[in-house]
Amino acid sequence: MAKRITASVKPELLIWARESVRMGIAEAAAKAKISEELLSAWEGGEGSPSIPQLRKLGEAYKRPIAVFFLSEPPQGFDAQKEFRRLAGVRPGQESPELMLAIRNATFHRDAALDLMGLLGEPIPEITLKLHPSMAPDHAGAAVRQHLGVSWDTQLQWNSPHAALSGWRSAIEEQGVFIFQTGKVPLEEMRGTCMPDQPLPVVILNSKDAPHGRVFSLLHEYIHILLHNGGHQTSRMEGRRSPEEQPLEVAANAIAAATLLPAEEFLAAAANYADAVHGDDRQLQLLAQKVKVSPEVALRRLVTLGKARQGVYRQKRKDWGETIWYVRQGGGPVPQPVKILANEGRSFTRLVLTAFDRRLITTSAASDYLSAKPIHFDNIRRELAGR
Repeated sequence: MAKRITASVKPELLIWARESVRMGIAEAAAKAKISEELLSAWEGGEGSPSIPQLRKLGEAYKRPIAVFFLSEPPQGFDAQKEFRRLAGVRPGQESPELMLAIRNATFHRDAALDLMGLLGEPIPEITLKLHPSMAPDHAGAAVRQHLGVSWDTQLQWNSPHAALSGWRSAIEEQGVFIFQTGKVPLEEMRGTCMPDQPLPVVILNSKDAPHGRVFSLLHEYIHILLHNGGHQTSRMEGRRSPEEQPLEVAANAIAAATLLPAEEFLAAAANYADAVHGDDRQLQLLAQKVKVSPEVALRRLVTLGKARQGVYRQKRKDWGETIWYVRQGGGPVPQPVKILANEGRSFTRLVLTAFDRRLITTSAASDYLSAKPIHFDNIRRELAGR
């Protein structure tokens, strides 16, 4: 029988990796398919995992296996504290699901940097910088020009899903990796970002409706551009809720101005005159026309002085907090479509290109995409089909 090869790993690194994603012993052991007693023993300095077992722990914690061989646990990791939540929800202790989504995105970003190095691809740099004191309409015009999305293109998208795909592609082309998770409660997080270059990351909640994700995506991209201009995105000020933070206010205003440029939006709204008075049907038709939620459309009308703040407050009360946000149920999603939605087209392309050139193993490609090799050909077809 072949001798079992153990990994020389310090117990404190095993503990740090587990606690960094807010996992208890029982949950971590279940994900790694080992016993709680065995994991507790390793963390207590009794014995060590084998290389395959360590790989399973890395998958559970979304850590590259190399991190377990560091001399000591990394210091200074501070997950972003501001997440885009539903209005009125106060921040608390982050859930294990949210921490795991952040860790997974960080792991994928590091993998992307490695893959780009293997492939000899240049690492893009975002040059546009924003300041929170900029006039939202001016900043929004700069963002739209930077992304190359025209108003006519926006109107031609035939559904909220098409709008989400269009904005996502435009932002990914700037060197941003966009991932989705469906395991975090919507009340805890609609979107968040890791804004540092190179390769900033946006995480969206797939529980949100497509037009909700569109606004969250633009909001988080604005945070990246504000961060690029030297303005931190993770500072919590006193007891203010997230939507009251100065940078949140600026990001919301610039995102709205990017999505709905004043002149073009008002020209479209002129065909739905009763929308300014809060008529639901007119607001829905206007929102469908410009590919945003009715709430975003009405809020923009208020900002532009065409609707009264009191109308907006009353409509928010009538609608309730989630009516425009909760995604409607549907049939099963094909696996290739789901993988591209969660992992993003940019990351998926990198992995499959590296795999096709035999720069990474089948196992590594499967781990990166959370997909069985049997799905690779269908993923390629889906990737090439749009």
